[in-house]
Amino acid sequence: MLNDDNTKAANVELLSRHFHRGFNMFRHILCIVSDLPKLDLLHIKQIGMLHHLQRWIFHFMKRQERLNKYNAIWLSTPAYHNLTPKTKSYEEVCQWNGKEMKEMSQYLLEVVTQHLSGGSPAQHPIFNRTLECMQAMLEFYMYAQYESHVNATLSYMEDALRCFHTFKDVFLLGRASK
Repeated sequence: MLNDDNTKAANVELLSRHFHRGFNMFRHILCIVSDLPKLDLLHIKQIGMLHHLQRWIFHFMKRQERLNKYNAIWLSTPAYHNLTPKTKSYEEVCQWNGKEMKEMSQYLLEVVTQHLSGGSPAQHPIFNRTLECMQAMLEFYMYAQYESHVNATLSYMEDALRCFHTFKDVFLLGRASK
């Protein structure tokens, strides 16, 4: 409607919204644009979050010189319900697909929790912060999978994100300690 008005105020409003007045192919398609397939942006964000979390964990375990133990626990994760048994160690997996990422999210916290049990008293605070950060990230991820949200679930997601941001520096702090 603003484009059709072609008034000075309409042009200013369109520019403020970064509206491009040039050729738009969607105006010439004989369909309803809102019915066209759309990317699931939340799903893409979720996969990206898990990908980053995996990389952080991998480098964290490597810095803590615990990668061999982590791989051993990873490979020992049994098949259960819809989880497939692991045939490759964590670091041997070259590419993760969406199904593998979703499946991995269901047991990643348990694998890392079991892996980080023990350790020296100096490592306990770092390991606890790591688990808090991971739990918050995975909690946000699980809530984000809901098909619809109410105020309560949005609040839970905000709390999880806030907690994640509180503890995320642990992946940088772990560089100095072994």
